Amino acid sequence: MPGGGAVTAGVTTGVVSFDLDGTMWEFQPMMDGALEAAIEALEQRVPDLTGRLTLADLHEHRRLIGHEMQGTLEELRRASIHRALRSVGHDDRALAGWMADRLLEARAERVPIHGDVVPAVEQLLARGHVVGAITNGNFPFHRLELARRFDFIVHAEEVGGHKPGPEPFARAVELAGGHPGHWVHVGDDMEIDVGGAQAFGMHAVWLNRYGLEPHAELTPDAEIAGLDELPGVVERLLGPPAAHC
Repeated sequence: MPGGGAVTAGVTTGVVSFDLDGTMWEFQPMMDGALEAAIEALEQRVPDLTGRLTLADLHEHRRLIGHEMQGTLEELRRASIHRALRSVGHDDRALAGWMADRLLEARAERVPIHGDVVPAVEQLLARGHVVGAITNGNFPFHRLELARRFDFIVHAEEVGGHKPGPEPFARAVELAGGHPGHWVHVGDDMEIDVGGAQAFGMHAVWLNRYGLEPHAELTPDAEIAGLDELPGVVERLLGPPAAHC
């Protein structure tokens, strides 16, 4: 069960955890597409608002609310939507809540998952590895069909600390029952994903889709340009699953 199904303690397979935003999909296209869907739904519900709120408006209100209050990502998003509606004369918390719910649904409906994600996950599972995700974001991953293939999902803000801190990695190890030394974490951010995973004793793979320059201080255990390379890299780093006993 994604996010809650723990693997038996002392698991002898390797564990592979994925970052989500920037690794499985690009964040901005996903969020822009979902916001546009939420605007379309709002205009259907309240025709008087047609053309009065734009994508740029919603981004700006989210930026402003981030300077004005603290809270979870979802709380900030809901507050920013209420603020945006108020700016066009609709001080309606119920409507803001409805729009925020629609946005959350649209994020899962419109997410442009990279084409190399599912094949890589299926290969890892076929080789006997445990697969999960560790994210600093609040994407509703459980709504995706892909989530059925995952043994765990850790949302950092729910465990008291964000990557590169140890809390999300510790929670993932608790759920998977594996050992950090038999673990590979893959992500697109050198400091958050690579630095955080290595500091916790895990192998770290840097997904560098766009040919970025190496980090001045951090060196990943492996660098890949696409997730199609990941199963082979995992086997090189951990050895065949049968060797983890």
